[in-house]
Amino acid sequence: MRKFLYQNVGIMLVFALSTGVQGCGSADKSKAEQENVSQKKEATYTLSEQSHAEFSLPQPQKTGGMPLMEALLNRKTTRVFVDKMLSDQQISDLLWASNGVNREDGKRTAPSASNCQEIDIYLFTKNAIYFYDAPTNTLKRIKEGDFVRQAGNNDFFANAPIALAFVGNYDKMARYADRPEAQEFYSATDVGFVSQNLYLYCASEGLATVVCGNIERDVIQSLLGVANGKVLLTQPVGYTEDN
Repeated sequence: MRKFLYQNVGIMLVFALSTGVQGCGSADKSKAEQENVSQKKEATYTLSEQSHAEFSLPQPQKTGGMPLMEALLNRKTTRVFVDKMLSDQQISDLLWASNGVNREDGKRTAPSASNCQEIDIYLFTKNAIYFYDAPTNTLKRIKEGDFVRQAGNNDFFANAPIALAFVGNYDKMARYADRPEAQEFYSATDVGFVSQNLYLYCASEGLATVVCGNIERDVIQSLLGVANGKVLLTQPVGYTEDN
């Protein structure tokens, strides 16, 4: 009889401990979800308010998001945008996803020939054009003013809140200096990886985007002050009518 009682007490104790642990886990999960919601509510839109000579982006969120296979399933081109600005956090995340630093040795989220890292990204907003300095995660103003419409020849650029310009910087390809055809070929190849990274980020976050080659390269190159390189592609990003 005593043995039977001990066994039952032990079972009840184990059950109580297990439910207590589960309860704590649920509480922790609920707290994390609340914090995540709180962070979303506190989203800032500093870049839409004014131009900045230099702007330190929020640290990119490198976890979460849509599973890769779902992102691939949802990857698509969208040519309709609404005039709704992205938050500072979204801009930081999409720049990092496109070609940010993802390792301590300075290597990027997108591959490049001989690790030249020659694809520079310029961000067009309604207030200014910025150069994305990936190693420091900062934006450096190149030109003040709204030039988003000049980033492409298509009408949908007029409504897009931001656009990215991808530039092949030949100064970073010194090893191919005596082979200009190699500079052009490899930068044209590498920009595809960067653009696809951006596409997958947009698919994961429910944002609209379209990569464009129908652009006035000489005009954009002059705006950016690119001396030794080539404007390869531009890509507007924003919300569409569905979201």
